[in-house]
Amino acid sequence: MKNFLFIFIFISGSVFCQDINTLKEFALRDAKATSKASMDRNLSTILKYTHPEIYKAYGEKQLMDTMDEIYRTMDAQKIKILSSEIDEVTEIKKENKEYHCLVKNTVKMDFNGRLITLKSSLFGFYNKKKSQWYFVESNKLLDDPQTKKLFPDFKTDIEIPLDEHIADN
Repeated sequence: MKNFLFIFIFISGSVFCQDINTLKEFALRDAKATSKASMDRNLSTILKYTHPEIYKAYGEKQLMDTMDEIYRTMDAQKIKILSSEIDEVTEIKKENKEYHCLVKNTVKMDFNGRLITLKSSLFGFYNKKKSQWYFVESNKLLDDPQTKKLFPDFKTDIEIPLDEHIADN
């Protein structure tokens, strides 16, 4: 009986570990797709990985128009995204019956001839039915009133770092 219990604990621990590893792989895959879509200005792919609460609140047309306006403003101000790299997927935690993660990334930008590096993060929410992660800019969960309104009961034990801007002169 003791051996059976040990085997059961070992197997269930291995399954949980594999599950977390799979979730981490999916988070990395989806974050990279989101990052590439931002670089390529692929609005439909960006929307695919946008959290459904944001999608529901604003609708596809308004989100597309807003993103289009952001890119037009960047062009007018001669702001270019030079690279967008996913640095790591930090811990994955099950909170309130869903999985969350933090994805750290580094974006290098040219602000009209001035090079800037932005260290930021995305907060991930896992959709088990679709085997897909949805993302929200982490800093918006901390300090954006509109985003906080969309996620009024948002709580996490995952430490969300503040964005960091580094001038690369």
